[in-house]
Amino acid sequence: MASWYLWDGAEQQGPMDLGALESRIRALPDAGNVRVWTQGLSEWKAVDDALGPGFAKLPVPPPLPPEAFAAPAPVPAKYQNFVARHWRGEYPLWVSYWVVGFASNLAALLAIILLSQFMVAQVAYIPLALWTFFITMWSMLIGLAIWQATGIWRSATRRRIERRAAGKRAPWAVLAMVAVIAGGVQLCVVLARAAIPQIVEATRMAFLGDPSIPSYQVRLINSAEAEIAGGIKYGLTHDFEKLLDEHPNIRMVHLDSFGGRIGEGKKLNALIRERKLDTYVEVKCMSACTLAFAAGQQRILRRSAVLGFHRGAFPGSQPDDSTSSVEREIYGAAGFSKAFIERALATKNSDMWKPDAAELLSYRVITKLSDGREFAMGGNPLTRDDWDKSMQKSARVYAALKQKYPAEYGEILDILSAGSARGTPPAQLTEKTQLKLRSIIMTLLPQADDGVLVEFGKLRADEYRALQGLDATTCYRFVSGDSLNDSDIKMLPAELAKRELALHEQIVLSAGRRDTLASAEDSIKASWDGIKASLAKKGYTTADLQSLAMPDPASPARYCATAVELFAEITRLPGKDAALVFRDMYSSK
Repeated sequence: MASWYLWDGAEQQGPMDLGALESRIRALPDAGNVRVWTQGLSEWKAVDDALGPGFAKLPVPPPLPPEAFAAPAPVPAKYQNFVARHWRGEYPLWVSYWVVGFASNLAALLAIILLSQFMVAQVAYIPLALWTFFITMWSMLIGLAIWQATGIWRSATRRRIERRAAGKRAPWAVLAMVAVIAGGVQLCVVLARAAIPQIVEATRMAFLGDPSIPSYQVRLINSAEAEIAGGIKYGLTHDFEKLLDEHPNIRMVHLDSFGGRIGEGKKLNALIRERKLDTYVEVKCMSACTLAFAAGQQRILRRSAVLGFHRGAFPGSQPDDSTSSVEREIYGAAGFSKAFIERALATKNSDMWKPDAAELLSYRVITKLSDGREFAMGGNPLTRDDWDKSMQKSARVYAALKQKYPAEYGEILDILSAGSARGTPPAQLTEKTQLKLRSIIMTLLPQADDGVLVEFGKLRADEYRALQGLDATTCYRFVSGDSLNDSDIKMLPAELAKRELALHEQIVLSAGRRDTLASAEDSIKASWDGIKASLAKKGYTTADLQSLAMPDPASPARYCATAVELFAEITRLPGKDAALVFRDMYSSK
């Protein structure tokens, strides 16, 4: 085998066989300056001279036959419908981008609006249904976006290939691809801001017990009143309906809530309206709770209570979403003024509008203000210890009573604790407590110190005189004790009520064992004779005095006037004599 040498103009290479020589020559950029030599050649020669002009040159294939240029027969697509053709990018770019893209976006927008309205207005509030709604809606929207973007991208790609084959550029196809990328970024933003928050919240509602809303409590207060306290959340209306079915005499529902779900508030509103109940707020009713409050035949607010309003919201939803239409409809049906509704729904969900009582009355939101005394107390009933602490703070007489007469004080606590457990309204509890205290005081009064007795007599004279100037019938009930009620006692001027409480304390503290009145019988008789004589001069007969012991409601004015004059005469006596007369008078009762 011949050995060859190669000189490339810079260096000599070899020996090598003919095949290696051919490979090296082909690798050189310019073979014109190459010289080769092998044994038998007299000198270095050019490649063409030594080996021929075709050496180290790649062969050129002949032209292809005509059939090679025929387009292959197209494979028919499996589906030829509109959805499949757009997915494959078969439509012109302008159709894919403007017609399909615009139409699908419009359809998606309308679907969201209509489905949201239908969900809020027509479908009962069920967390699992809400979760299914969001999962379905967002899955469909994501699928639509992928289908739309894929079709536009493929159509734009075909457009670019066609324009390039024609030696032209395709700027609109490039812009369409950029728009698809921008749309994908926008979709991710929407998913992060709307879809994910909505689905997460619906999941918490459907499967975790809606932990962001406090638990609720439904309870019977008394035969006519029930209470709803805590969060307005799924299941509340169902449980309250069961309570109403078990106790058909319930006529009023107490509401105490910071709010909750608008859907459940809507259901609760419908139930309260159906049963024609009154609604009452003793402490607070905020947000979705006001939807339930609006259902009341009578809507009653305690003077110190608060109603709070704002626009409803749901995570991931726009502030002006369809929940506002539910609130607007319910408030309008309740007769709230249009100005109030607009202001309430203009309040951001992060804020709370708390109108005062005058505004609520003028806007027809409430029908009545109350001091709450005619209704049962909401919340868990106060225990005996709770009442003890409350009474010790209310007046010093109760502290004195607890110290010296614990059994009698315990009877008062029993009245309060048992009454509140039965749902007795505060007005009735106060009345029973006052009557019990009055009974205890009147029992202890004859045993009090002389000075305390005289001061008590002066107080009674001032009380009788004050009530006489207001209403003779009230004065009669106060003096006789016949059908005396809390309203009668409340008619006394505040200064007299304060004096009476202070004297009650002194009566309790000074009461003790006293000598019998037998030793002072003559002195007492003489005092009474003088009093009767003075009264006779003023036109008051023995029958008038006897009527004080046997009250006659038919003559309240004469009865009251006799009592006023009697006490005035007694208090004119010297202190010791007046004390004896009062002791004798109250001992005989």
